[in-house]
Amino acid sequence: MHLHYDIQLRPAQHLFAVTLRIDHPDPDGQVLALPAWVPGSYTIRDLARHLVSLRVSADGQPVAVEKFRKDHWRVAPCRHSITIHYEVYAFDKSVRTAYLDDSGGFFNGPAVFLRVLGQEEQRQEVCFRGPSDWQLATSMEPLAANPWAWGSYQAPNYRDLCNHPVLFGPLSRVDFPAGDLPHHLALLGHPDADLLRLGEDLGTICSYQQEFWGASPFSRYHFLCLGGQNAYGGLEHAASSALLCSRSDLDGSDAKGYRQFLGLASHEYFHSWLVQSIRPAAWSESYWEAEIPSRDLWVFEGITSYYDSLLLCRAGLWSSAEYLEELGQEITRLARRPGEARQSLAESSADAWTKFYHPHSASANFEISYYNKGALAALCLDVRLRQHDSSLDQLLRTLWQEYGAAQRPLPEGKIFSILQQVLGNDGRRELECWIAEPKPLPLEECLRFLGVELHWRAARDEQDRGGTELTGRRADLGMSWKKASLGAEVTFVRASSAAEVAGLSPGDRLLAINGEEIIADRLQAQLDRMAPGIVRHLHFLRDGRLRECDCLPTPAPQDTAYLRISDNAEASQCCRTWLTSTPDQARG
Repeated sequence: MHLHYDIQLRPAQHLFAVTLRIDHPDPDGQVLALPAWVPGSYTIRDLARHLVSLRVSADGQPVAVEKFRKDHWRVAPCRHSITIHYEVYAFDKSVRTAYLDDSGGFFNGPAVFLRVLGQEEQRQEVCFRGPSDWQLATSMEPLAANPWAWGSYQAPNYRDLCNHPVLFGPLSRVDFPAGDLPHHLALLGHPDADLLRLGEDLGTICSYQQEFWGASPFSRYHFLCLGGQNAYGGLEHAASSALLCSRSDLDGSDAKGYRQFLGLASHEYFHSWLVQSIRPAAWSESYWEAEIPSRDLWVFEGITSYYDSLLLCRAGLWSSAEYLEELGQEITRLARRPGEARQSLAESSADAWTKFYHPHSASANFEISYYNKGALAALCLDVRLRQHDSSLDQLLRTLWQEYGAAQRPLPEGKIFSILQQVLGNDGRRELECWIAEPKPLPLEECLRFLGVELHWRAARDEQDRGGTELTGRRADLGMSWKKASLGAEVTFVRASSAAEVAGLSPGDRLLAINGEEIIADRLQAQLDRMAPGIVRHLHFLRDGRLRECDCLPTPAPQDTAYLRISDNAEASQCCRTWLTSTPDQARG
């Protein structure tokens, strides 16, 4: 017994027309549902809002269907097979939902596949139909000889069905081995991508990660990549990842963008072990109907964020200087968020459903990111483990053996008792303090142990992300801005800053300072000509009305980090060991 989906693409209407055949519906009335959120992206997305029509038939005759919740439907009782006809509007170019136009498309399973309640463990078959000159890419198991063609695919159950996204269109493709396993990169919207280089570099990082873990949870792997303008994002799946990047990242015109793409691919690939295999128990049985808060997102996303770039460095794809520049920028991002004093890592994890994916103009004053601070907490944890003759590398290997390979979900908070066995009671209490309390991490001390010096300076301008040694700006108002049709529009006001004391708010349009017209592109230069500590008069617009205030510029804060490898021979050797560990050393 199995369920059968038939999916017809209608690019001009941005629609997926789906026919779902249920041979043995619930005789009391079959219930259907569409998930409210997608695994790996922890916010309610109400995917049912994209379902634009739904009707049911049996033996060619219409059957009544009732929508009794926003994403649940009940079909009238039927003794024999029924067919569900529905359409999904697909015009969200992201890795989370669905997109389709005349150039190609993509979808993530929860956005398209209705769940047949009570039959989730049945085998699920899907037949795809689309333009003859397009190809299809997915890690789902094909039922035909050509896995890149339109036709039928299958999954053992509904959860697995939703864990294999699909990319289609005039695809560019490169196949490459990694760890003796077949890997594939399928690109949509990247006609000029350097496929040979991509295959070589992705093969390098994938091979390194497989050796790092010591085994692979899949037999083949697909990178499914959509190109766009100023695009970025990724989402992990069982044997694939969906990636969204700017076209300039892959055509050789932007070296930093290419490094960023490799970091994104490394991050999602690492999730094959830490999330897909070492999976959080909180969501292991979920069908994604309602929020399930977890205080452990810092484990799954933070630790992965620590390793995505570090392993690129160890694999030789990034230099030590490039990695330390990136790490300095990570430290800078946290230092510029006053929210570190108000929200803990555990709270950031649990609040993902309502805060992380829904930021407002002052979020940085009240919140942190479990990706950002989680990665830096992972660095500090790595140091504490090394001080106990272990490492985070070895801890992950243990988690893989005891939970991932054993197919056991990791219970909420279990990480603390596991670490207690190595760090002792004091070490556990210190880690719990890092996670549960809104306090700074001991970054300077931990970096010093790794042979790295942490230095601080003022930012040069609004575009200065840190990571390198530069001359900083002189005066500061404690705000960010963007170019407006007239003057500069305030986009962020830092808590307790000169701008906040003066009464400025996001959305205000700055017109003049001390009678001199403000030009957004030159505002920082105007501020740099001013000595801190002298009152300045501002004219600005708010809600269409002219207003004015006095503002007292302050010395620019030392909130921009950069790192140096210590000149001490022993310390620099420690740094080299950390940044160049082989997979054998990682396993201990």
